Amino acid sequence: MSTPISARSAITMGAISVVSGLIAYAAYFDYKRRNDPSFRKKLRKEKRRVDRSKPDNILTPGSSSRNTADIKEALAMIRNEQLPSSAEQKEQYFMESVQMGEQLATQGPAFEIPAALAFYRALRVYPSPVELIMIYQKTVPEPVFKIVMEMTSLDVSTPEPETKEEKKEEGAPASRSPSPPRRGQPKNLTSPHYPRNVERAIASFVLVLSHAVSITVKQRAEGYYEKFPETSFYVSVAQVPLNDPQSIDGKPVKKSVLVASKDFAPGDVIYKETPIVMALDVDLQLKGLHCSQCFKAVSASQATEPSSDALNPAYCSGECEVQASTQHHTLLFGSNPPVIVEGTNIAIDASKVEARKAAQQKLVESIRATGKVGLLLVARFIARMVGDETKKLSAAASAGANTSDDYSLFDHIERLRYLEIPDADCAADDAALTEVLKLSAEGLEEFLKNGRYAMLLGKMAYNAIGVTFSTGRDDKPESSLRVEEQEWTRTPYGTKKQIGTGLYFVSSYMSHSCSPTVQPSFPAGTNELHLIANSAIKKGDELTMAYVDVQGVVDASAIDNRRTRRQELARGWRFACACARCQAEAPTATATEAAPKEDVHVEGPGAQVEEAVQRFETGEAGPELRSKAEADDVE
Repeated sequence: MSTPISARSAITMGAISVVSGLIAYAAYFDYKRRNDPSFRKKLRKEKRRVDRSKPDNILTPGSSSRNTADIKEALAMIRNEQLPSSAEQKEQYFMESVQMGEQLATQGPAFEIPAALAFYRALRVYPSPVELIMIYQKTVPEPVFKIVMEMTSLDVSTPEPETKEEKKEEGAPASRSPSPPRRGQPKNLTSPHYPRNVERAIASFVLVLSHAVSITVKQRAEGYYEKFPETSFYVSVAQVPLNDPQSIDGKPVKKSVLVASKDFAPGDVIYKETPIVMALDVDLQLKGLHCSQCFKAVSASQATEPSSDALNPAYCSGECEVQASTQHHTLLFGSNPPVIVEGTNIAIDASKVEARKAAQQKLVESIRATGKVGLLLVARFIARMVGDETKKLSAAASAGANTSDDYSLFDHIERLRYLEIPDADCAADDAALTEVLKLSAEGLEEFLKNGRYAMLLGKMAYNAIGVTFSTGRDDKPESSLRVEEQEWTRTPYGTKKQIGTGLYFVSSYMSHSCSPTVQPSFPAGTNELHLIANSAIKKGDELTMAYVDVQGVVDASAIDNRRTRRQELARGWRFACACARCQAEAPTATATEAAPKEDVHVEGPGAQVEEAVQRFETGEAGPELRSKAEADDVE
């Protein structure tokens, strides 16, 4: 596959969760190929075997002919190949086949059939062939993919040669002892006639592939909000028109908001949510008095502090340390191999260890230089995504589980709005993270190409929520950055009161209101968010929170407090608040003076959605709800 990681940015939202399952494996393949001599030896051996076994007219450079006879001849070659039986052997076979396909696909038209054969070999052992076909459709070069599809169709439409024993078996008495097994290992241990039973089912799928794939993608996209949020949250996501109506091709543009699925009384806990990624404020991270994973306060004597770690994290318990290690820390700041597949042991040479440490240190220096945690949030998100998808795909490969219905972290974050951040403004941080990813697992850095880092950073900037205990802290150091460059998070007490930041997928769908219906709270002294109802909420009501301190200064006038919060909203989220409260408190003209000029200036475009998501937020489909408090994130 030609760079499967970077290809993910261009695929549709329904197929992204499938493709994301290949990220960790693609990185692992490349890492093994570059660092494990025995793995490289196997690849070279496999390539020589493929070269020897291909007909001359297939592998001759300069010849792109790939008629049906060529493909049938190639299929005949692999039909009698024994397939691995154990889960470990199948996984290794799959990995080597995909890697070989990737290498051959880059060699030009003359190698299209060999590449397709390699991908087809992988298809034969993958537990969910339909899922893998969808992956191929989005990541494999189109000419190679078409050959794979033709191979699949031909392999089941062409009958296998019958053995003498099979011919004799026809018409034989029922009491006759069974004939000897067919040559080669069965493709399915439960049936000696796998090609007739299972591969024909795959062929039926191939015949309607384009239609089926489009329907599957559409169903996954539209079915996302049927599964998210989980019913235990008692909320759902609805599509509502923007306050400032916009349209694309005559269809109204809508936004996603969070609504209640049942009635709530004031003070009710609507749901509890833990962050997908989190980061302590930089000054607190340096002190080591809060758990880097859950934010719980710890004393210096209680904290667990790993040695030789550039970030200098502290943990309140072994459980939090293990969570951090498996979710993100090992890949980003550890010294051990970051992508661990059971049964493998990858050695890292000393020069790479030192280079990796240097890159990690540079990444930490980038974070500390500005006091902003957006870079760390993005890094941890990518690391957690790799870890989650590695586990998911490993489980599928070993247990035969079908995870095609599972939505990945990328599915979730792709649907969130983001602030557009120019690449030039974050180029240095992008480079620092890219180097860490490259030295952790070569190939993984491809994920950040094509502006992906800036977009993820923009998603953190728009959706991250500040964690505050009680009414917040009073000792946060003053930032040396200009107000326009400072980092803002959603918190009713103001960013200066927070101890850290978290990304919460469900809570990210709440719009701002200066008269919010709910409030995030952290009563457990950790970053677990409890959403509390501020007032009576009816089923179907939109849930809104305050992104900034809406209480204001006691001695200031309502107009001054209004100006302050609207300026903060304009700087942090790029919209001019138009909620009912802001309209009611707006200065008005008097008999002798005109109304004061509006005091809010919004620089740059407001929050945006990715193109694939926008297609589903445009149109008449979906429930339309009228919020009691006008949402003010006007785009």
